[in-house]
Amino acid sequence: MALSTASIILLDIEGTVCSISFVKDVLFPYFLQELPAVLQLGFSTNAPSDLQKFIRAFPDNVRTSYNDLLAHIRDLTVADKKVPELKALQGYVWRKGYEAGNLKAPIYSDVYDAFSKWSNNSLAKKIFIYSSGSVPAQVLLFANTERGDLTTALQGYFDTVTAGPKTESSSYVKIADKILITGNETAKDILFLSDNIKEVVAAKQAGLESYIVDRPGNLPLTDEDRATHKVIKSFDELF
Repeated sequence: MALSTASIILLDIEGTVCSISFVKDVLFPYFLQELPAVLQLGFSTNAPSDLQKFIRAFPDNVRTSYNDLLAHIRDLTVADKKVPELKALQGYVWRKGYEAGNLKAPIYSDVYDAFSKWSNNSLAKKIFIYSSGSVPAQVLLFANTERGDLTTALQGYFDTVTAGPKTESSSYVKIADKILITGNETAKDILFLSDNIKEVVAAKQAGLESYIVDRPGNLPLTDEDRATHKVIKSFDELF
């Protein structure tokens, strides 16, 4: 029996479609490694216009010098701050890394199988992404997985700029308003999957169906978490 009858799937990324360790142990270190050279270019007279735009997005008081901005961005990254200007610059750096072939996203194997199944057979699920990473960074990740480009399986992307904070129910209301196309669809037709309990709670408050994804390396769940929410270990359990 299917666990869910939802026709629309809304997915978190970290801890849901790929491991948290990829972001923390691969993407963040790569960003910090490349950051000094990127900022040196940004402060030069030959800076590309898009890089100049990303740098100008940071507050004036931290752009007084190369060293001040470098220290500020490092602090934001280490603290994993979800600020738009940081996410935009990270997306710029990661795009360069993906284009150079230095980065490949290790998507869970059951996610590949689910995307193929949901896209090509009678299940006909529409798949959307909602992550704190910027939309351009999301597109890059799915376009550059270890098994190729998955973007053709996806109908759209949302981040904290386009939808709002992931722990607020209003963000999921906004997403539902944008992706519910027919008059017969309701918020209950959307299944949101995340490893973050606060996000799952917010999605439920907005009327969505929502499950916790319990992957290796994710934060341990309490007995109360398991009693209160549906928990899956693999997308294979869904339909």
